[in-house]
Amino acid sequence: MEQQSIKMVINRCAVVCAVMFMILAGIAGCGSGEEKTVEKKDTDLIPGNWVYYKNRTYVLIVIDMKGTWKSSVRIADVTSKIVDSRGMASGIWNLDAGQLILTVGESDIEDVWKKDSTIFYKVLELNEHLMVLEGESGRKEEWKKATPQPGKGAIDPVNPIVAMAPYAVNLDKHSSNVQDRYLCLSMHLQLLELMPDQPVPQLHPRARDAAIMYLSSLTYDDVSDFDRIKVQAEKVKDILNPYMEGLIKEVVIDHVVVALSAAKVEEFIIEHTAKPAQKETPADGKEGEAGKDQTGKEANKETPGAA
Repeated sequence: MEQQSIKMVINRCAVVCAVMFMILAGIAGCGSGEEKTVEKKDTDLIPGNWVYYKNRTYVLIVIDMKGTWKSSVRIADVTSKIVDSRGMASGIWNLDAGQLILTVGESDIEDVWKKDSTIFYKVLELNEHLMVLEGESGRKEEWKKATPQPGKGAIDPVNPIVAMAPYAVNLDKHSSNVQDRYLCLSMHLQLLELMPDQPVPQLHPRARDAAIMYLSSLTYDDVSDFDRIKVQAEKVKDILNPYMEGLIKEVVIDHVVVALSAAKVEEFIIEHTAKPAQKETPADGKEGEAGKDQTGKEANKETPGAA
């Protein structure tokens, strides 16, 4: 009996020891897993939108996870504004033993990417923001990661849009017998192509005042049809450009209405103002406030055209 009791105690001890070992092993495994830092591999860091700058020339390259890349070149003047955008190139890429290998398939910028060539770069430094490469000649290149604009490819021409609050002004009239009319405009500015990371200039408050002064000087005949409205849009562009560093490419008229009452003006402003908090007071003649000189007549509106 004593021997059986001793065996039972030994068996129980063995079971307890085994269980304890498994528990300790599990804890050790969990601990090591928590302490382990998961780092991105170089193959995960390479894909992205990269920019290399030298001598007022920006080389942009988009490297994707699928093993392909595309590139374009932009040239800036001394003020860092775009003066030229030229060429496209594309090909495949591979990362092997610390070397970035770019094979050029198509290219119309052969002074940068020669067609059917293979370029070998030694990767000296690589992180989420910077890629330092050394070419076969020993020249080092620092590529910085760029953030693509929403809805735009990083190598495509980027023409930012500057939204504007709606305008409403009293049209000028030759005599007091002419009926009051209000010109209501919803428009936005399309800018010239900007350099990577070049900030979009803010519309100066005086720019709006200058536009109101000009629009208030127009008569109904100046905006009575589509072609005349296009002419006025070009003139508004010339007026606003000095306030926007000369970067306005086009003034785009989204909606235009000639209203016969202040009530219709208010409807237009409400309809075309993105947020009520940003609502601006429409203009009255040369002063910039709508609603004065209200005739009280039943409102009508004529839509001469929209661009």
